[in-house]
Amino acid sequence: MASEEPESTAIPVEAILSEESIAAGVAALEQIHGRHLADMTADEQAEARDHWRRQVEEILEAVRAVHSEPTPPGAGRAVISFTDAGDDRIDVSVAFRPDLEDMGDGQIAGTPAQVLALSALEALGDEDGEEGEEEPPA
Repeated sequence: MASEEPESTAIPVEAILSEESIAAGVAALEQIHGRHLADMTADEQAEARDHWRRQVEEILEAVRAVHSEPTPPGAGRAVISFTDAGDDRIDVSVAFRPDLEDMGDGQIAGTPAQVLALSALEALGDEDGEEGEEEPPA
């Protein structure tokens, strides 16, 4: 006998921090506060949008924390989002919690999950760089 329970429409908790969610939040803040953008220079507009993005990321991180299991002390998070951008383009974004630590000399410190995410992004960057390159003669 088949169950007649409605199909769950729950989204994965990590989707809360997706680029689509962040972009929707920034768009909402721009709709609310956007009337001020016309009076700003291009640099000021970019700074305002960056500020709104940071606010949205913090808010969505708090929402995510409510709907997920607690993070153990000292643990971190890295969320990589891939979005189809049309014309065979893919937008890639990443969010780290807590923020990565700049150790100087090009060194970055993070949790094991964050370091793995950075390695994955670097590997993607290496693949992109190899597409148009020819193999050196043997």
